[in-house]
Amino acid sequence: MMKKSLVALAVLAVSGVASAQSNVTLYGLVDAWVGTVKDNNLSQSGVNVAHPFSGSGGGLQTSRFGLKGSEDLGGGLKANFLLEAGFDPSTGVANNYSNPYGAPGNSSNAIFGRQSWVGLSGGFGELKLGKMWTPYDMVKGSGAAGFDSLLFAPSTSVWASNSYQDRPGNSVYYQTPDFGGFSAAAMYSFGENKTATVSAGKIASMNVAYANGPIGASLAYQTEKTTGASTAIKYTQLNGSYDFGVVKLLGAYGEVKNGATPITGVAADKTKEYQIGLDFPVSSTFTLSGGYARSKSTRLGGLPELKRTGYGLAGLYAVSKRTNLYAGVQSGKETGSGVADRKTSTYGVGVRHTF
Repeated sequence: MMKKSLVALAVLAVSGVASAQSNVTLYGLVDAWVGTVKDNNLSQSGVNVAHPFSGSGGGLQTSRFGLKGSEDLGGGLKANFLLEAGFDPSTGVANNYSNPYGAPGNSSNAIFGRQSWVGLSGGFGELKLGKMWTPYDMVKGSGAAGFDSLLFAPSTSVWASNSYQDRPGNSVYYQTPDFGGFSAAAMYSFGENKTATVSAGKIASMNVAYANGPIGASLAYQTEKTTGASTAIKYTQLNGSYDFGVVKLLGAYGEVKNGATPITGVAADKTKEYQIGLDFPVSSTFTLSGGYARSKSTRLGGLPELKRTGYGLAGLYAVSKRTNLYAGVQSGKETGSGVADRKTSTYGVGVRHTF
């Protein structure tokens, strides 16, 4: 009896040490909006209305919940994991799609279709294995107005680069430590779909970023080669911001090679795009953000160029640290010889709550 008691005490002591060195957190975000989406002459109103180029996610972000945790292994080394699932609060169905245009690999009804990874971190930086955001995605919205939202960013329905794959899976990801504001990241996604006659697809992504005081800047690159494809789609983007205190200036420039145009979906040799914007803190709880975006695609075979322009304006009010009310509008248009003009517009109000 004494031996069993001692064993039980030892087990409790060990488990107590383990629990003191590790933690698991349940977290999430619920975002729902009501409004109207218009695509040419077709108008649809409702809660979380599906937008032709940004899906049926929330107005600012896709709703999600997840588990994350870490264990202190000693010597500054930690083991980390994250499991994240997405959903549409207007219907309750799984919705792991976050990237506009629903690029292949971005939409999934898997249990943890948004993210699922495990890794290590320490003085060397951080290493992740699994499904996570690409380095290109991690900095892509840093120069975007309209809070880089799914609906109200000026580049929605305008930028060809919105079709990139944001979480391809089967990936190895490395993030450097911060060096006086400088950091970098790289990721490689294995296609794992090779056959005897067809080569596997693959995705490589990287970024270099600087954030110190009022200055923010980043350069990102991603290349995607689908199964059996002879050429890869290449994305490059440069972002910058400067916070003057009374207003924050935002800007971004990007290029896409061998991609497709966002609205008509026709093949394009090269697309150049940019956006500019401002974040204006009206008060400590209310911020306005708006901007203008433009892109131009050179088409294959010497066909006429396609041009797109768009603007977005949104307001965000902090009711508390975890709850925000917002409202916004966005409009985009594509024109070009040989194709019919297409216009899209969105306006609505919503609420975002984090936990």
